[in-house]
Amino acid sequence: MIYDVEFSLDASAELLRIAEVVGSAVLVLQAADKIRHQLENDPKEKGEFLSEGLYYIDEQPLRAFFVIDVQSMVVEVTDFRIL
Repeated sequence: MIYDVEFSLDASAELLRIAEVVGSAVLVLQAADKIRHQLENDPKEKGEFLSEGLYYIDEQPLRAFFVIDVQSMVVEVTDFRIL
């Protein structure tokens, strides 16, 4: 089953900020795209559980935080951080 992966507005804005800090928009966008692809299939297995439905996944230089709506088959990336 393939999940729709969506980035919240806050997560998208954080990606832009991280790209400035890292100094490479290409590197950051490639990492975000790899995260999106990984989360499309079985996001619970790809991510690490934190608490209260929140998971994270790492792809250098990013850590993405996400929640899963199994009924709607949607993964929402809520935030990004620099590793």
